[in-house]
Amino acid sequence: MLSQNISKHWEDKSVIKYFKKAKRYLFLTLSFFFTIGYADDHLVYEEGRHYNTLGLAERIVAEDNKVEVLEVFAYSCNHCFNFEPYLDQFDDSKADYIDVVKMPVIFNDAYKMHARIYYTAESLGNLDVMHTEVYRAIHLDRKMLMEEDEIFALFEKHGVTEEEFQSRFRSFTVESKINRAQRLTRKYKIRSTPSMIINGKYMANGPATRTFEDMIAVSKELAEREFLSN
Repeated sequence: MLSQNISKHWEDKSVIKYFKKAKRYLFLTLSFFFTIGYADDHLVYEEGRHYNTLGLAERIVAEDNKVEVLEVFAYSCNHCFNFEPYLDQFDDSKADYIDVVKMPVIFNDAYKMHARIYYTAESLGNLDVMHTEVYRAIHLDRKMLMEEDEIFALFEKHGVTEEEFQSRFRSFTVESKINRAQRLTRKYKIRSTPSMIINGKYMANGPATRTFEDMIAVSKELAEREFLSN
């Protein structure tokens, strides 16, 4: 059933992201009034069992008034491919104070090439389209996407000229973001993907966090704690 649901998600999913659902103003208002009474014994998930605390906090892009929920992923990772529908659902229904962002993991040169694809698409302004297409190409069409010509062909299918592609693929902006992702892969001590990092402080990876649903639930609660603590 799970594989059928995932397959249906990728068959039906538009390459343009869904419009976000209505913002949860009522939830935010209630959260404000209940902040004072939010005691530790109310919390469901425990450090060491459901999540771990990282060292010095470092976020990626979230605004100061937002809580960042970061997915560290790899295009080649089958678990990340299967996790995508869960993350999309979370992104569509998240509280207004949450920013969901992504960072490609970089363990070696092969991962670096796929990170280059991600940041090239971001630089070109068509990440919503290409993120889905890269996953499709690797996991449904069985392409490796390790050669520049093959990568460009995928971009070209979506209206990107060779000049546009070449101007971004090895640009300073893309190189800088690759270097940051490589550094944060080490700093966050990423060992597997997908990994969820909340506000640069916590990783939802405890031994009791076993399923994709668990990862989302733990991430949501940690994001709420961060919001209520500010």
